[in-house]
Amino acid sequence: MVTAEILEERCATETHLIEARTLILQWGGEKGDTVTLAKARRDVDNEVVEAQDKHLTSRAYRKLVETVFEQCERSAQILSRELSRRISMNPQERRLVRFAP
Repeated sequence: MVTAEILEERCATETHLIEARTLILQWGGEKGDTVTLAKARRDVDNEVVEAQDKHLTSRAYRKLVETVFEQCERSAQILSRELSRRISMNPQERRLVRFAP
């Protein structure tokens, strides 16, 4: 799970760097050039779109791994509680449970 989280963070950082670099390179500096227009040009740049897709894929993978990890944790907790319950029973209670209908 940690590996998936690290990969997601790395992709997010890379995406932000590519977005910033693209915004700087595409900034015209002309009088009529607005920030909104420059950001729009940045958002449709192929390199930015690819980086965003990579980030979304790594985020989806992290969420998938996290779901499996949490399910395993819950199963381990249930197993631990059941073992603790059975171990705390008296030996006579354990025999009675075996022969009960």
